[in-house]
Amino acid sequence: MDFISLRYEFDWGIPFREPYVGWLITGIKLTLLITVVTTIVSLIVGTVVAVMRNSRFKVLNLPARVYVEIVRNIPGLFWVLFFYFLFPELLPSRLRDICNHYEYYPVVAGILGLSADNSAYVSDIVRTGLLGIKRGRIEAAVSTGLNRLQQIRYVMLPEAFRIILPALTVRMIHNFKNSSICMAIAAPELTWATQQVESITFRGIETTFMATAFYVILSLITAAIILRFERIMKIDLTSIKKMNT
Repeated sequence: MDFISLRYEFDWGIPFREPYVGWLITGIKLTLLITVVTTIVSLIVGTVVAVMRNSRFKVLNLPARVYVEIVRNIPGLFWVLFFYFLFPELLPSRLRDICNHYEYYPVVAGILGLSADNSAYVSDIVRTGLLGIKRGRIEAAVSTGLNRLQQIRYVMLPEAFRIILPALTVRMIHNFKNSSICMAIAAPELTWATQQVESITFRGIETTFMATAFYVILSLITAAIILRFERIMKIDLTSIKKMNT
């Protein structure tokens, strides 16, 4: 078959042969692991940072603002490299040795770096939801005798997440795609595995196509699940507009 004016014979069986299929399966598993862990961590950290930024106390507000401004203005790749190369050197010697000899420390460093990066963006999204809550709802929570923490837990956060779910979905899909950054520190996720297969077989088209198909399909599945969840909760522009008027 002529392909871009060159003679190229496709071999679609390459990604399914040993040991390549094992590398790709491991890459898929680690990609999913990195995505799930970073999503959970960034949701927790981002929510805490958003609440701190909304606080009237500077001892809470200032550190949160500094964290967001610093992290948000530095590329995510930097944080992955920071946690892989520099972070172990800041630890006590015993912990440093454990990190340096741990086989899957590149995966750990990738999770830490992506979580730190994604948390800053999640905090902005959650903060937007908190600011979008109608004042009357907060006053109603105060009138029932709820303290500040109870207001945040039972009234403000549930309302905010209902508002920001569509934007949060886009951010989490972006976080899933960002897992490929971990290849820079040799974390054996899917993109790294794809490049390893290509470097040995010189069959980059077939393996890259398979990896691309995986990213696209899983992103579409995730989006479809969240969209279904939005419909169940009746989250749309009309309901949000009514809720804030």
